Amino acid sequence: MQAIDPSIQELRTRIDGFPGISKALDEQLRSARASLDGAKEKAKNDQANKKKLESEIATIEGKISKYRDQMMSVKTNEEYRALQHEIEHAQSGIRKIEDDILSLMMEAESSQSEIKAAEVRLKEDQQKVDHDRKQLAEVNQKDLSALESYLKERKEIEATISADLVPRYERVRKARGGIAVAAARNEVCEICQVRIRPQVFQEIRRNDQIIACDAC
Repeated sequence: MQAIDPSIQELRTRIDGFPGISKALDEQLRSARASLDGAKEKAKNDQANKKKLESEIATIEGKISKYRDQMMSVKTNEEYRALQHEIEHAQSGIRKIEDDILSLMMEAESSQSEIKAAEVRLKEDQQKVDHDRKQLAEVNQKDLSALESYLKERKEIEATISADLVPRYERVRKARGGIAVAAARNEVCEICQVRIRPQVFQEIRRNDQIIACDAC
């Protein structure tokens, strides 16, 4: 039992860690998708803002056309200059909006580059995650099969052990980091490396009972 219990514990640790590793792979893809979605959303917003600015230009141009029509019917120079001032102010507003549109168009080019880069990253991450997940599933399945085999073997071994020794073994194993039974060679305990009294070592050599190490 002592020979196979460390293997059982190791397998259980790996199996218990499987969901966490799988979740980490999901998170890796989620991050790549979020980058792509963010780049697409920015491009969408830039396009919407560009259309909004173009609509504002159209509105202002409509006002300019109206002012020019009014200039044809004004009666005083003062009214004429006032309308001319309004037109100049409106044209200045258009130029500012056109500058904003130009900035958005430049950002759109950058956004397209970001989208392409994010798509490449997502594709690469998807391929890597698929590969890693396949290997992880294969290892997990092997671990599950090995654990089932070990547990079956352990049960068979346990059936041959004196009933009073099993609880003692489990108690010591849990308290001593998974080690409950150790060999003694050359009058030394292999775990703590402390010399065993000759009389006790002779009892161990008879191999007819389990003897506790006085040191460990």
